[in-house]
Amino acid sequence: MSTLEVRAEIIKLARVLGLKPEQLEFLNHTPAGDIRHLRETTHEYLFNRGRSLFQRLAMATKLLPGKLTAFIGQKVFAPVFIARIAGEMPTDRAVEIAQRMEIPFLADVTLELDPRRVGDIIRQMPVEIVRNVALELIRRREYITMGLFVGYLTDQAIKQVMAAITDEEHLLRVGLFIEAKDQVPKLMRLVPDERFPRFLKLAQDESKNLWAEALSLMAYADTGMMRKLGDMMADEGDAALTRLLERSHAQDLWGAILPVIAQMSPDKQSRLVHLDALADPEVLKSLFRTAEEDNLWRLMLPLVAGMSTGEMAATAQAANPDKLLRLFRAAEQAHLVPKLLALVDQFSAEERSWMATIAAAMPAELQERFAEEVDQAGLWEPLFEVARAIPQEGRAALAGTVQRIAAKRPELVTKLADLAEARGLGDLVAAARAA
Repeated sequence: MSTLEVRAEIIKLARVLGLKPEQLEFLNHTPAGDIRHLRETTHEYLFNRGRSLFQRLAMATKLLPGKLTAFIGQKVFAPVFIARIAGEMPTDRAVEIAQRMEIPFLADVTLELDPRRVGDIIRQMPVEIVRNVALELIRRREYITMGLFVGYLTDQAIKQVMAAITDEEHLLRVGLFIEAKDQVPKLMRLVPDERFPRFLKLAQDESKNLWAEALSLMAYADTGMMRKLGDMMADEGDAALTRLLERSHAQDLWGAILPVIAQMSPDKQSRLVHLDALADPEVLKSLFRTAEEDNLWRLMLPLVAGMSTGEMAATAQAANPDKLLRLFRAAEQAHLVPKLLALVDQFSAEERSWMATIAAAMPAELQERFAEEVDQAGLWEPLFEVARAIPQEGRAALAGTVQRIAAKRPELVTKLADLAEARGLGDLVAAARAA
């Protein structure tokens, strides 16, 4: 997610500063929130310069009829001046004057507005004017401005604007710049079902390069909508899912697509997990990097849980032990440990070795919680197979955990001693009996 947010914020900041986004590439690794704060601070500075003058001009508009004020405004003042004056006017008066202005001029003014200062004006503006100004902005491809104002529109205005914009490409391009991300679930629910296939077709069209724009909407939708759209993509076939993975990897958009994958129906997830594209070591490495940077380990679990043992091994080889430990911690929290251990008898010696490495590196409290789940699931035998693969020095580090478990559950020592000794774990049995 953060990659998309940073990209959008850089483009919006460049707009405020009158620069090209490429000139701000040095901000690519800056948190999106910091870039937004810089943009809003810059806006505040620009709008506060000479504010007393604009306040006096706003007061002066009360002396003239609305029709005359609108005429003078369009003929005498530049749009940026009108925008500044509007921010200082009473809402009713601003709406009255705006209704008497021409749509192209209102669009010019909208480009200069700070929506935070005129939110009430936007909400009280007649829907017909809002729709017509929006269409003019779309004609000019002013997607950034459209995105900034979405959060200030009424539901009725949103419905009419969306219905009037018949080309889904425009809606996708606006989506990347929507400032009020908390409004996206509502916006998505207002989209008629027949438009979603066209959205997805555009997202898959490489000539349009709209994958990031599509994800910027999908990633902020509610879980039901994520599942709906994710399943619709899967219904396009394995080739479509492969393109989804390849583009997410190429554009570093895992943070946006992982939430969608996590909500897909299990059968759709299973198809995606077994695609060759996900077995690519570079793809897996980038996935782990995103999970680490954005703390998305829980969203990795649906992928790992559906993997075969060979795929799990390939995944393990693409990550270092620290990252796998975080993944296992997430697995424990999601109660997926039994699923992982149930596969142990299918693991090769090498695969058991990497699993053992992770087990030995776990904090004691996590090892104890693992043991509780293992006992509840009756999976001690596969756990002992993993323990056998731990080098002697690693097993020594487990002794303390074994003693604590034995002290709390002495009946386990009697129950498991023979099985453990038969697996060559006599040293751990001795540690348990010494508890």
